[in-house]
Amino acid sequence: MEAGYQIPIMALILIGCMLAFTVVTTFMFRSQKTSADYYLAGRKVNSFINASAISSDYLSAASFLGVAGVAFLFGFDGIIYALGFFVGYIALLLFLASPLRKFGRYTVPDFVSERFHSKTARVLGVIGVLFISLFYMAPQMLGAGKVMGLLLNLNYETSIVIIACIITFYVTVGGMKATTVNQLVQFWILFGAMFLLAFIPFMIKGYTYTDVVNFLATFKGPDPETGKMFDGAAYTSPAYWLTNLKDTMSLLLALMFGTAGLPHILVRFYTAPDGKAARKTVIYVLLLIGMFYILSPYVGHVIRYTYMQGEALGLSPHLMKWLAANGKNLAVPVAGSHFGGQILLGIVVAGAFAAILSTVAGLIIACAGAIGHDLVVNVFNPDMPERSRVKVARISSVLVGLLGIPLGFWAESMQIAVLVGLAFAIAASTFFPVLVMGVWWPKMTKNGACAGLATGIIGSFFMILGKGMLPELLQFKNPGGFVMLLSFLAIYVASKMEHAAKGEDALPHDTNAVMAILHGPERA
Repeated sequence: MEAGYQIPIMALILIGCMLAFTVVTTFMFRSQKTSADYYLAGRKVNSFINASAISSDYLSAASFLGVAGVAFLFGFDGIIYALGFFVGYIALLLFLASPLRKFGRYTVPDFVSERFHSKTARVLGVIGVLFISLFYMAPQMLGAGKVMGLLLNLNYETSIVIIACIITFYVTVGGMKATTVNQLVQFWILFGAMFLLAFIPFMIKGYTYTDVVNFLATFKGPDPETGKMFDGAAYTSPAYWLTNLKDTMSLLLALMFGTAGLPHILVRFYTAPDGKAARKTVIYVLLLIGMFYILSPYVGHVIRYTYMQGEALGLSPHLMKWLAANGKNLAVPVAGSHFGGQILLGIVVAGAFAAILSTVAGLIIACAGAIGHDLVVNVFNPDMPERSRVKVARISSVLVGLLGIPLGFWAESMQIAVLVGLAFAIAASTFFPVLVMGVWWPKMTKNGACAGLATGIIGSFFMILGKGMLPELLQFKNPGGFVMLLSFLAIYVASKMEHAAKGEDALPHDTNAVMAILHGPERA
């Protein structure tokens, strides 16, 4: 065991209480008679509870650990993650929340399939959901492994297996009802933790944001642990990490519009009673996550300020080593330990666990819906009875949950927020263009929908995983904005070509009726 390391007893107690609550809630809501109960909690979740659950679903390890971590690592450029994550909900409020709820159904592939009467679009939608969700799950498992290692001094691989089994159990047994209640509680745990992390240095230590930034901007010298030169003027200015306009704009577009294409967020709007409730939910979410994203970059910069002064501000040697080795992911737990000892570290670790549990649970539900509802039921066996559909949902949840284990192993050396940003890139380039055009452009056709989905999936795949094989002009730190524009273009061109070939027959026969539902008054 590392010198100076103490097992955080308070963290263990708080984690134990949270897990006990999770188990009790899971068994309370274990009975689901229909697939709507399992996937959507019977469509009866009120706006404030839904907003808290969505915020918990959204404020993942990328937000709780990653935003402060990326601010610690990249300075001014790291703030773009907080900005992009927040602004995305404005796009969701303006363009999609109410129309999608009015349309009804269960999942995002449901919308593209039934809007255009295409099984091909449904299958492409399923691929998109899985691609986005698994990319999003990887950094959550990374956060889980790092926090478990900090908490119990366990090795990374063991931590990943434990967390994957816990989350898979409670989602599989409890479905969306239990997940919603757990996410409600988990949000207020993680928000309370971030509030305390900002309150103590600001109100008690007197570290104002102005003082922190001014110190860092004038600091130029060796890193206290690694000895590498640290240029504070560059750190507190634009272009420290995002060195050109191309990368900056593509990342910002991906973060902004990726939110409106995340399947585990969109599916929660189907749990609202109606479109009005869906709109109200988004407004509550904007308030809740807005407060969170004001605090996160401050915490990241404060811990950088503390780290650069080291022992002068009482930062212990083992915390210095943690920051030097993995500050990109552990800045928040280190801040908890430094500013509040075992008690605040316990609260922070509980908050990190809450963020991870709630987000991975939402991702499992979204993937289970894509596999069980969209693929198994709607493509292969539309006449399946409801009881069998619930069994398929649970089996799908187990399969997806256990996939978190290899994903966590793969992500071990990456930065959480950067990795989540790539999931946003896929969402922005795959679902956002198709959903926005499908809701707001009546002349969009089936071929246009399929072309948009295919362009987003294939373009994202090659520009993320095959980045090294592309010319420098097409290499992006985050390609989401660029591929999103290609997807919009593909939708428009393919739709126009189908119109030219088929005339009015290119449009789905019920286009006018669907548009009336999407933009008309609430249905009874």
